[in-house]
Amino acid sequence: MRFNADFAKSSRAGATRSVWLASFLLSMLSLSGFLVNPLAATAHAASAPSPFYVAVTGSDTAGNGSMGSPFKTISHAVSSAASGQTVIVEPGTYNEMVVITKQLTLMSQTLQPSSTVVHATGQPVGVVVVGAAASGTVIEGFTVTGANNEGILVQDSKNVVVDNNVVSNNAFNVVPGLGEVKGIQLTGASESTVAGNTVVGNGYGGIGVTDDGPVDASWNATAEPTSGIPAGTSNPGNANLISGNLVENNHPNHCAIVLSAYNPNEGVANNIISGNTVVDNQNGVIVAADTPNTIAINNTVIYNSILNNGEGGVIVHSNAPGDVVTGNVIDYNVISADGYLPTLEGVIIGGEGNVPVTDTTIVGNVFQNENIAVQIVLGTNTMVGGNMIGSTVKLAYNGTVTQIGTSSTGTSTTTTTVTETSVSTQTAVTTQTASANATSSAAGTNGGLTFSLALLTAVGTLIVGLIIGMIVRPIREASGK
Repeated sequence: MRFNADFAKSSRAGATRSVWLASFLLSMLSLSGFLVNPLAATAHAASAPSPFYVAVTGSDTAGNGSMGSPFKTISHAVSSAASGQTVIVEPGTYNEMVVITKQLTLMSQTLQPSSTVVHATGQPVGVVVVGAAASGTVIEGFTVTGANNEGILVQDSKNVVVDNNVVSNNAFNVVPGLGEVKGIQLTGASESTVAGNTVVGNGYGGIGVTDDGPVDASWNATAEPTSGIPAGTSNPGNANLISGNLVENNHPNHCAIVLSAYNPNEGVANNIISGNTVVDNQNGVIVAADTPNTIAINNTVIYNSILNNGEGGVIVHSNAPGDVVTGNVIDYNVISADGYLPTLEGVIIGGEGNVPVTDTTIVGNVFQNENIAVQIVLGTNTMVGGNMIGSTVKLAYNGTVTQIGTSSTGTSTTTTTVTETSVSTQTAVTTQTASANATSSAAGTNGGLTFSLALLTAVGTLIVGLIIGMIVRPIREASGK
């Protein structure tokens, strides 16, 4: 994800936005809607082929994939399996790249990532799920490490689940020009779930969601023409759920979690980043349109803990003419101590050139240990309300924001517009903050309201966790686990 250094240095702001809880819950329900009929899932499990097994003591020539006569490599089991089959991998280290082009469940036998390792040293990627035929694939319970580029790559598939993996120490030998190269990367993937993973110590960032199309195709053709990964096709990156992951210490380049658009007519929309812990990365969470005429719309960043990241905690921005970055939501996050680089901002809203970021909502967040809570570089109709600005924040909002409240009927209403442009003294900032946030007193911003938000965050994260558990449980049951 390209982020101009001059832009970063000019950024300084703090704000929060009123959460569309109804929209969020509807999105959650739509992602788990297929669970309404468990009988259908049971019937599918009954008709599925018996699992294939893989063990380091097995044989790809003499083995038949049974528990008593397993295959030796994951790749052989995957290529031999029928669509809909489960591949169960016994503990050990497997030195290979795995490419999945059909719908499979790939899981470790123990479901303990530490015991089953895909060691992809010298390989382009660790595990690849690619193409429409691979939609519905599950990857669960592995450590994936050592790949030149992505640890786990999902390309042009839908309804993929990447759950309970450790993805570490990938992307330290990246081919120049490859684009987004995260530990876990969704490219042209939609309606997929990345949940409960530990993504730590990768060279080009943690988790990425992008669209697919001509720009990505040219990157891939240039970077890895002999990788064995089929060419991409044009697809958006829409309606994905990134939830409950630990994303930590992904340096030295790029960011923890990124939603970015590169291909005209595709874009990233309606994605949810929820309940993640994002600590000590180059940047925190990014929502962006990067190349001309691309879109990043209606994405939600909610219930995350975003701490000690480089340039900013959450950055929403456009980069080029014709970009549309609008309707994005940043709600009920804890954002603290972001900006150990020269800038210290919790949230940055910014467009480059004459392309503003529009209609961003920033509500109910806790900001601490920042120079500026919300920096508006080039944004219009940035709506804030109910944010808790700690006494360790020097300036709440740098730029023009629109304060919003909630009426007794639950309707959002505009109450006032506030512009702050100075980091003068804490007294002035406290007065400004108190008058802007009509729903709370200056003293309350660090007292009971913080406790309430923590409780709300915990409840929200619990709801998401339960939903993810419901998604994964039928898959485990179907495979006899």
